Amino acid sequence: MENRKLKILYFGPIAPKGKPSAGGFESANRKNIDALQRQGVEVVEFPNPVINRKLGPVGKLAYVQMLLAPVKLWRYRHARGVVLHTTPLYTHLLYPTLCTVRAARLLHIPVLLDLRAGALLRCWERKTCVFRRHLKELVGKADAVTVESRTYIEPIKTVIGVDTVATYLPNVADCRQLPPVDKPRGHYNIFYFGRVTQSKGIAVMLQAIAQLDCRFTLYIAGPFGPSCNRDMLERCPRVKYLGFLSPHQLQDYLKMMHFFIFPTSHPGEGQSNSLIEAMAHGLIPVVSNQGFNAEVVGDTGRVLPQGSTGRDYALAIKTLADGDLGKQAWRCQQQIAQCHNLDLEISKLIAVYHTLA
Repeated sequence: MENRKLKILYFGPIAPKGKPSAGGFESANRKNIDALQRQGVEVVEFPNPVINRKLGPVGKLAYVQMLLAPVKLWRYRHARGVVLHTTPLYTHLLYPTLCTVRAARLLHIPVLLDLRAGALLRCWERKTCVFRRHLKELVGKADAVTVESRTYIEPIKTVIGVDTVATYLPNVADCRQLPPVDKPRGHYNIFYFGRVTQSKGIAVMLQAIAQLDCRFTLYIAGPFGPSCNRDMLERCPRVKYLGFLSPHQLQDYLKMMHFFIFPTSHPGEGQSNSLIEAMAHGLIPVVSNQGFNAEVVGDTGRVLPQGSTGRDYALAIKTLADGDLGKQAWRCQQQIAQCHNLDLEISKLIAVYHTLA
């Protein structure tokens, strides 16, 4: 079957095309969809509703719209080459996803369940028996399963109890034209882009830049989470907040940067899209050993233990700055090109679709 005959019904958090992403999950799905379309696959997008966080818990009522998703599948019940691709979140949103998958099975639409992020097993351990039963049903009803980390493959059988062979599908970066490593000299730019929250390590980042000398500047971009705001950044010397960057603006800033700092303690951390994108542009990572960070970084940069201080991050950055930055940046790019290459992984995904359609 030719790629053009595939029609993928893509459900999940999806960033609008060409617009800033609210987080890594949205960015990853946008990247995958764009790559599928470049290879001639038709994709119909069903993005999760965007909630108004200013309304607090009331804003989450927008998620009620997801209960209408099964109705939207009706028109595809007789279509050929159709596959439902769903990327669920492991919270209360698991339930509308399960309803959608149930409807797809009744309508004989094959389902690819794409398990992303780093919270799968943590949720299994901490949630109720009812949640576990529904998660097991969701995985069991899928015709194919893909996972963000190889560490999920065995637990799907041994912990969740579903006898299925999962396909490893990592988060990716576009490696068709990796930019040449030609960073500014004489000054070192440290970058973080993503949600600006305490769990992502903003306090440690600010401590780190305070420990470094005037050759170093910290740049931060992204939306603020609870208890974080622009004032807390502007009070710190050599910290520059860039706002909410579009994909094009982000590419421009990445060319200027030397290091990517990521002292995250976020319990749901997976393969960070920001980390992968930064390394693809030759930024040297200095990150915490959280989620799947070590899996992404490999033998490049530095992976620091959880609980490391701003002083620890500053020392790691200074040590790396005293080395061969060009060689280190090249190694980062090669790590991503070999392990997180968009074209290679999308071709793998299309092959999985063909086994279902």
